[in-house]
Amino acid sequence: MDILSSISNQEGPSFVLILFSVLLAFLLSSLLVLTYEKTSRDIVPPDHFIQSIILMAIVTATIMESIGESMARGFGIFGALAILRFRTNIFNPRNVSFIFAAMAVGIACGVNSFANAIIGTVAFCLIAFFLRLSPYGRKNNLLGQLRFELNADPAEFEKAQLIIGKHCRNFVLKRYRINYIQQKENLIEYAFELRLQNEMHGMKLTDNLKEIQGMQNIRLSFNDTYIHQTD
Repeated sequence: MDILSSISNQEGPSFVLILFSVLLAFLLSSLLVLTYEKTSRDIVPPDHFIQSIILMAIVTATIMESIGESMARGFGIFGALAILRFRTNIFNPRNVSFIFAAMAVGIACGVNSFANAIIGTVAFCLIAFFLRLSPYGRKNNLLGQLRFELNADPAEFEKAQLIIGKHCRNFVLKRYRINYIQQKENLIEYAFELRLQNEMHGMKLTDNLKEIQGMQNIRLSFNDTYIHQTD
């Protein structure tokens, strides 16, 4: 901390101070990248996202070093940056937090607040690992759709709900449709939205539902995973 304080308290943007700021921004943003790779659920990260985290921290640090204490220079630089149009869509809110973290690292290094940059980055990374291991970072995050046809018998439908609740963390009936069959017992088509307790419960769920009398055309899908059983 004493070394950081002595470096940050130097008067004027010396070559050593600027070089140290850029190198520290590079090291801390690399730590952010490592944390992202170890804690992200994305199989393939967005194009050039990893590189963007590091480069954004360095660019932000350079901009802040260039502004210094000049308000006019700051308005000029940010006015020039406002001309740019960024059209990259980021669909994962978690990735946005890493972009802001990289910008925060660059700003802290650019204004020579090195202690804040180091402490903030380390805290961010540790909390990211903690959240990855906590219940908030569960692997099973697949939202499923379950459809089946069942005789118009409330008792049988209640059995089906009990089976669904046994294998799912939560579920909700989204819609149902009555299929009128002349001179036969009517069938009701149910559609549920659910989230399994774990990935292995999908086949167990369909097997248990199949044991209910009058159950037909069970269809369970989870994004790219599809399980289909019919009587």
